[in-house]
Amino acid sequence: MKGFASSILPLLFAGCALVQQDSTPGTVTHSFAQPPQRAAECFARNAEAHSSALAAEVRPADARGRVEVIVRVKNGVTYATADIRPVGQRAAGAITLMVISSRGTDELLRALVEGC
Repeated sequence: MKGFASSILPLLFAGCALVQQDSTPGTVTHSFAQPPQRAAECFARNAEAHSSALAAEVRPADARGRVEVIVRVKNGVTYATADIRPVGQRAAGAITLMVISSRGTDELLRALVEGC
């Protein structure tokens, strides 16, 4: 049974992306499954779906292919940012959360990057 479990677990978690705590409080690094522009659009959609009080802005890619997302509460207060850069056919980025969630930062981060 142990061999079975060890062969199934990688399959169960194959779609999960790596989230790693960065040195800056409130900032995490994340490996996205999509290229930068699509990952940024996904992050923005997820933020707006998370709360109707949020509005996300996806800035155009710069010359190096980096895409920035700024999520604000509709009163203008910054909620989160994502700086997403190309890594091969996918993307990686630094996500900074400016809020504390009652359900925890991990759950909020998972909601913002789900499917991206």
